[in-house]
Amino acid sequence: MLNSGRLFILGLWAVGIVTGLVAARAPHLLPVPTPALIVPLAVALVADLALRPSIEAGRIAPITMNERAVGVIGAGLAAVLLLAVLES
Repeated sequence: MLNSGRLFILGLWAVGIVTGLVAARAPHLLPVPTPALIVPLAVALVADLALRPSIEAGRIAPITMNERAVGVIGAGLAAVLLLAVLES
């Protein structure tokens, strides 16, 4: 079985990095008030919904709540850290 949890986490961390870069360089492209939190949460929700049929069919392992939390919190931290470094 594919280790979907680790890929989910790595994908969300990548989203956090991209969010931090975009928020630092072109904040007008992110229409949400707190992009470091809202963008990773939205991407996690969409990814979770997209993976649901494969999980139910047994093609990939289910993603645990711990993996979701690590992905979203890590993405938020990455976005905030990049935003702080690039704006200073």
